[in-house]
Amino acid sequence: QQEEFRVEVTPAGQVVEFHHEIPEASPGAGLEQPAAREIAERFLREVMKRNPSDLEFVEAETEKRPARTDHSFTWKQTSVDLGDGSLRVSVGVAGDRVTDYSEFVKIPEQWSREYRQLRSRNQSAQLVAEVFFILLTVAMLIILVMRLRDRDVPLRLSVILGLVGTVLFFLGRLNNLPLEEFGYRTTDSYSSFMAGYLRDSVLFALGVGVWVSFLVAGSEPVYREHYPGLVSLRRYMSRTGLRSRSFFMSNVIGIGMTFFFFAYQTLFYLGANKLGAWAPADVQYSDLLNTRFPWVWVLFIGFLPAISEEMQFRAFAIPFLKKRLRSKWVALVLAAFIWGFLHAAYPNQPFYIRGVEVGVAGIIVGVLMLRFGILATLIWHYSVDAIYTAFLLLRSANNYLIVSGLITAGIMLIPFVVSLAAYLRTGTFAEESPLTNQSEGVARAPHREAELVAEAPLAYRPLGRQRLLLAGFLTAVFLAILLIPAHRFGEGTELRVTRQDAFRLADEYLRQHQVDPAGFRRVAWLHRNVDPVALRYILERRSMPETDRIYRNATRLLLWQVRYFRPLEKAEHLVFVDAVEGRVFSYRQVLDENAPGATLAPEEARALATGFLQQQGYDPAKLVLKDSLVVNRKARADHTLVWEAKAGESNSPLHVDDAHFRLEVEIAGDEVVGLSRHFKIPEEWVRQRGATGLHNIVLTVVFILVLASFLAGALILFVQRVRGGQIPWRRAAKVGAVVFPLMLLVQLNQLSTLYRQYDTSISLANFTILIGVGMLVVPLLGAMLAWLLVGLATSLYPDVWRLFRGSARRVWRRDAAVAIFVSLAALAALSRLDDFAASRFHAFAPVSIEFVPELFDASWPAAGFLLRGLLYCLFIPTLAGIVIYLARWSLNRRPWWMWVVAALLLVSLGSSRSHSVPEFAVTWVQGFVSLVVVVDIIAAFFRDNVLAYVGAALTYPIVEPLVSLLSQPAPFLKLNGLLLAVGGLVFFALLMLAGATTESSAPA
Repeated sequence: QQEEFRVEVTPAGQVVEFHHEIPEASPGAGLEQPAAREIAERFLREVMKRNPSDLEFVEAETEKRPARTDHSFTWKQTSVDLGDGSLRVSVGVAGDRVTDYSEFVKIPEQWSREYRQLRSRNQSAQLVAEVFFILLTVAMLIILVMRLRDRDVPLRLSVILGLVGTVLFFLGRLNNLPLEEFGYRTTDSYSSFMAGYLRDSVLFALGVGVWVSFLVAGSEPVYREHYPGLVSLRRYMSRTGLRSRSFFMSNVIGIGMTFFFFAYQTLFYLGANKLGAWAPADVQYSDLLNTRFPWVWVLFIGFLPAISEEMQFRAFAIPFLKKRLRSKWVALVLAAFIWGFLHAAYPNQPFYIRGVEVGVAGIIVGVLMLRFGILATLIWHYSVDAIYTAFLLLRSANNYLIVSGLITAGIMLIPFVVSLAAYLRTGTFAEESPLTNQSEGVARAPHREAELVAEAPLAYRPLGRQRLLLAGFLTAVFLAILLIPAHRFGEGTELRVTRQDAFRLADEYLRQHQVDPAGFRRVAWLHRNVDPVALRYILERRSMPETDRIYRNATRLLLWQVRYFRPLEKAEHLVFVDAVEGRVFSYRQVLDENAPGATLAPEEARALATGFLQQQGYDPAKLVLKDSLVVNRKARADHTLVWEAKAGESNSPLHVDDAHFRLEVEIAGDEVVGLSRHFKIPEEWVRQRGATGLHNIVLTVVFILVLASFLAGALILFVQRVRGGQIPWRRAAKVGAVVFPLMLLVQLNQLSTLYRQYDTSISLANFTILIGVGMLVVPLLGAMLAWLLVGLATSLYPDVWRLFRGSARRVWRRDAAVAIFVSLAALAALSRLDDFAASRFHAFAPVSIEFVPELFDASWPAAGFLLRGLLYCLFIPTLAGIVIYLARWSLNRRPWWMWVVAALLLVSLGSSRSHSVPEFAVTWVQGFVSLVVVVDIIAAFFRDNVLAYVGAALTYPIVEPLVSLLSQPAPFLKLNGLLLAVGGLVFFALLMLAGATTESSAPA
């Protein structure tokens, strides 16, 4: 049910907002704006007890619903002086009933932009620190892999602490359930809301647990190796450890440091404030107080930062950096300030002040860790964060909150009391020598690669005559499938306009409107101008060809969106160029809210908009005004008017049942600054389409379980291979090293489109830092993933390395060519079947709106597709190899859970977003057919032919874009098609070339 009420009440009991949501189709009065405004003003006087003389009218909006007219009015309170800002009240009237009221502060746009610019420096500083954080995490991962090989990882300790983090976070999520219910969408069933919340809570909790376990497992061996004289972290919690002097002193130091840290922060900011530092005022309230067990979050917020940050930046970073930099103090300071500037995104100003404050504290804490051990800093960190969070509880007037805050913040006193009681009972501390890292020892396996034994001749069974005949028959069948008639949405859309053409056309358009494009930076990208929701609504009621025709009559499917902007200025221009016909299709200008302009009356604005529509080729007589908005700015008035095509035979191509074509005109002052076109879809249908049912949640859980099964199997396999010394790390690292420049080149090739994301409220330098960090981190993580995947895959299939020998390729190449050709024909056939399903079952089947491949707006599309193919060569075969190995292992062993996973896999083939049985059935059949074809082709033709997997992974992402590039009329795209063809053929030939020597093979 859509109808609902929302009321927001201050702690003092004052209503400051309420909202009564009703369906747009609900009947009501069709009042004109003056009559509706009178109702709103009477409500303010009689119900909210507001003085009309204290309110200055600001804006009004009118929207015609199917059976009523809605209005919204906004006033500014004149008695409250907020400088350029203002306290505002808004009243909404649906028909003749007041359904909305809100009080809010209108922040000046320029102030918000300047504040975002100020805050962007904080974020940039943190981004730089995050690069070092990621490098440390990568180093920790590498060392963890090495320690797994040495069987020197504290698995039990890491799992226990991970479970603590999982349980605390999960309990916190359950505690937050009443707050989350406030955001419950009435489009969803309540059962799906609860199931979805439980699913997310479990996943996030497991993620926290995995992260904690990883940090402990990766850092503890390094800490144990480099500080043999300190007490082992694993043995602190033993009976003897609790009675040790180190445990007692760690508690004393940790608790003492907590009070020292509060004093340090106070003195630091007293001095910094005198020098000009500042921070926004804190809000002394949190929704945490509205939960039943707020102390759960106090425990978690104390636990997670303490474990994660102390283990990574003290127990791991200091000894790791010391070994590489050969200086204890340089390592200590560097680790401290990396940690410190990871807190730089706090709103404290200047941007570096929080990083300096935390960094200096990190130096002190690091010294204490070196002297007293990691437990002291863990106690300190937990106590600081827990007490800060508990302040919310301690400030309240509720005794339960106060007591729970005291207990959770002071829980670290319990170990101290236990240790003190043990000392007072015995009068002495326990002997510490059996507790130290040195006594626990460090295990190290001989550092060697996986043993390279003398290779036997390549044992490969070529495809027999019957298999080759089958390949020919299947290829013929797949090619015959291409003859099945099917209409694809957007079929025949050709990219006749290149980026440079779009720039030229947009520049000319701006000059015609007295705007000099030379004064702006510019960026252009391809925009697929299709609303998926509207497309689905029309497809449920019209055939694919009819839907295609309707959409082409209403708008243009493919546009170049050209953006003109200046750093730190709000004003910018957006020109939309038809990528097919080569003309400007639409235009939008973004203005500063304080930019001067005229103040037109509603009738004058309507006349101006009507004239503009006539210039664009629309007949106002065939349109009806449905919505109007007037906003009084500081130095002008802005208008937004929305027209709808009238129902009638002349407009029939633009009407589909209750979906209506609309035109929206934006006016700033006396200038039209924007025109947009869209379909207005019935609200009730949109709600039903966007609803999430219990079955949707179940299907996503099924998919997650299938994915988790694969990940778990791969992880177990990985650990076994690492511990068995079977992974060729150095050779895999060389492959991973190749991935880094390939991914970097992919990103550089798309640099020409990245500035579409630039927010002009921040400096270009800060945005460049953001781009630079992404360009460094993404290839680094990709290289790490490739290293691990290639290492695991090649340990399972040692013959993979023979790929670099021409003699092995000679044995594989004929069958590889057959497998690649058959698989390409199969992919084309599957694509055609998808098009047929979308055309025949258009009301249910998914529809692609990729009229051209996504990299067509890259600087050089050919380079993008070729680089993608090379990356696929590395990732797809390794992933396929691991999946195939796990599948074969399961089929050979036949464990009971194999059938469960298989059943879940079959269920997961359908779309989890299906809203009906037919929709699920169509997507399930598509998924099942694809699975059967892929599995059968792999089993019949790919088998153990390494060259076939690599060659197929190279050709798949190249062939379709190649055909598309060569079929485009633009010479630049045809050139890219030729370059892609040459590049693809060169790499394909290099794969297929054979050396002078031959490998023997088993007889057929």
